[in-house]
Amino acid sequence: MKILVVTQYYWPEDFRINDICKSFIEQGHKVEVLTGMPNYPEGKIYDGYSNLKVKTTIKDGIKIMRVPITSRGKNNSLKLGLNYLSFMITASIRALTLIHKRYDRIFVFQVSPITSAIPALILSKIKKIPSYIYIQDLWPETLYSIVNVSNKNIRNLMRKICNKIYNGFDNLLIASKGYEDILLNNNFKKEKIKYFPQWAEDFYSKVTAKDIDVPRDNFVVTFAGNIGKAQSVQTIIEAANLAKNYKNIQWNILGDGSEFENIRALVEKYDIKYTVNLLGRKPSTDMPKYFSKSDALIVTLGNEDILKVTLPAKVQSYMASGKPILAAISGEGNRILKESKCGLICESEDSYKLFENTITLYKMSKEEREKMGERGKNFFEDNFTRKKLLEELSIIMNLK
Repeated sequence: MKILVVTQYYWPEDFRINDICKSFIEQGHKVEVLTGMPNYPEGKIYDGYSNLKVKTTIKDGIKIMRVPITSRGKNNSLKLGLNYLSFMITASIRALTLIHKRYDRIFVFQVSPITSAIPALILSKIKKIPSYIYIQDLWPETLYSIVNVSNKNIRNLMRKICNKIYNGFDNLLIASKGYEDILLNNNFKKEKIKYFPQWAEDFYSKVTAKDIDVPRDNFVVTFAGNIGKAQSVQTIIEAANLAKNYKNIQWNILGDGSEFENIRALVEKYDIKYTVNLLGRKPSTDMPKYFSKSDALIVTLGNEDILKVTLPAKVQSYMASGKPILAAISGEGNRILKESKCGLICESEDSYKLFENTITLYKMSKEEREKMGERGKNFFEDNFTRKKLLEELSIIMNLK
């Protein structure tokens, strides 16, 4: 089949949609991607790309059609808004030029904002092509977690717009079961909603023995991922401050994002630079070597309603690595981690309990920690493997 994928973010940006497109090719389908100029997370268009030189390229057998966009900038709400708006406009115009082409399926990878799905919706309705949207960020709930919108009229309008967009697709694929209740409460039909959790790439299961900068005789706990408000990395720093007398506990923070400088300032304020290592953003393919040199992996989320129904993708990656997990997370993530019995869990933003759990894990025997990690890996293999989930995606999209 010929599949059109619409996503604001694509290679060389590091998102799960890259692997999904690769899987379509592996199954023998043809794939074309409509996307923007890469600029995430740095906030500026990558070297080698230009809005003045928009061209179609081929990578790994996938045709990539890029459209010009306003770069998102860093910590700049106006530029971020223009980034969202520009993709919706330029990708919609480009979609209209594809009317003469034949596609069998349209697939949307929807992170924020929901407006990134509009170009796909236009084409799918005109051409009557079966369409599927993979919801990573549920709107408008995700918007309200970032922007305080108290006006009821505006909230009602946003709800109607978002529901209209979602209703335009044949199936809504949700990355977290927690999204289902919200959608059902908004009168979406249950048969339209498909639970499709994220998986971890195969390389997370392949432990490497490469050295990293932190000496291995320390007890190493590692956070990896975006550093934004939603991730509540501040909770980790506060726990590290409480543990500052345990000088051989090293806290690795891998990643970048809108809160990175605030986290750096907090580390300096608490004077814990000797135990907290801000290592910056690394390629996802480098994660196994950091994970293999860690004694535990940390996941945190803020205490927002939408985050309580979210399962961060890093949970699957952590489980696949076979390491015990320390978590300060509520709702769906808390439930999954407790069910898997693969770590020590507390509620979101509870830095004191995260500190206590870290010390408890630190004092455990190596064998006890290894058993936790094994339980997580087994849970991953039962529920979140790439092969299993991609077979389910083929069934949902009727690709066979």
